[in-house]
Amino acid sequence: MICILLKRLFALFMLGGCLVYATKVSGQELSLAEQVFQKYQELLQREDIQEVLPDVLIELKKPKNQPFLTTETINAVLDDPDTLKTLIPDVSAEFITLLKEDADIQTLLSDPDVQMLLQDPEAIDELASLLEIGTATLAPLIFERYQTLFQREDIRELLPDVLIILKTPETQELLQPATIKLVAEDPDLLKTIVPEIEDRFIVLLKEDADVKVFINDPDLHTLLQNPVEIDALAKLLSVEPPLIVVGIVPASIESPDVGEQFSITVDVANAQNVAGYQVSLQFDPAALQYISWKQGTYLPSATFAIPDIIGTDEITLGATSGVAADAPQGTLLTITFEVLAVKASTLSLGEVILSSPIGTALPVATEDGEIVEPPTPPWDVNKDGVINILDLTLVAANFGQTGDIPADVNGDNVVNILDLTLVASHFGE
Repeated sequence: MICILLKRLFALFMLGGCLVYATKVSGQELSLAEQVFQKYQELLQREDIQEVLPDVLIELKKPKNQPFLTTETINAVLDDPDTLKTLIPDVSAEFITLLKEDADIQTLLSDPDVQMLLQDPEAIDELASLLEIGTATLAPLIFERYQTLFQREDIRELLPDVLIILKTPETQELLQPATIKLVAEDPDLLKTIVPEIEDRFIVLLKEDADVKVFINDPDLHTLLQNPVEIDALAKLLSVEPPLIVVGIVPASIESPDVGEQFSITVDVANAQNVAGYQVSLQFDPAALQYISWKQGTYLPSATFAIPDIIGTDEITLGATSGVAADAPQGTLLTITFEVLAVKASTLSLGEVILSSPIGTALPVATEDGEIVEPPTPPWDVNKDGVINILDLTLVAANFGQTGDIPADVNGDNVVNILDLTLVASHFGE
């Protein structure tokens, strides 16, 4: 009897285990965020909700606002939505209006599961992810809040590079909230933590009242602990950045004769904060042969050149000074070629990289060049590339004719002894 009872208990135990396992495998054991998403997916994906929800979720998950999100407080807000504006002043007026007028929103916030979710910042993040709300939601707020500051030239010049430094894994480990607050109080600490930060930025942290307000913003502190947010802010700060132009000068050059050499320069314009460059130049090996290159005058004299990479139809050259050049334009380098064949060809800039002093790539636009064939000389009357008896015969045949005709070699609108003499002087070319 006892054995039968034990067998039945064991069978029930196994059945229960199988049911639990089956529930997990089938996906029925959902997280709180998944349950809320499944229940209110259609509502949460409404366009008007999507417009206000990212900002609302940011506000609700802030540590200073979490204590207000008790069941009692949420129910009180449902009774009088204006109360939410009193408790959390940064919540948008549009959301308050929805709370007042939209029955579906009121039903949502009355749900005990939703109220429980709003008291858990991790669950809020998971719901935002399920709704495919971009994780970089603080960046637009910070950008809008400090738009006037971000338009200042000195800030636009320094801040993008500073943000790049701050998002590195090594720096992120040090960017705890307490550390950021200490840096706001004593900016010299930032130089100790992140030595590559420019001194000019430290000076701004110390002396500029607007920058002090910026660095003391708790929302900024939160942003600086999230590389995704940092990336988003950096992109916003570089909206339609002015491109630095790297181009070949002259843009068009008439081919010298075979065996002769000529030089072109690679120039930079509209430049700022350039400390190094790498340039790949493609050419027609049937027309040109690469001879040599030399450093231009744009970068400071103390430069380090990278090893040349020379192929049959492409060369890659580069150098760095480690410090930014002062001028907005100048010559990066000069390249010399020898002519193998007089023919039209292109000089194309392939990969062009300009580096800031801290090793970040700068936005670049390129302008290519061309080699053009010299025009056919007028004494080659029949345009066959050689001056011979055929050209003399054509001039003689048109002797005394007037007007714009090929036999008028000197262009005085009459074919006479002068034209015949010119052709004879170039005979055999």
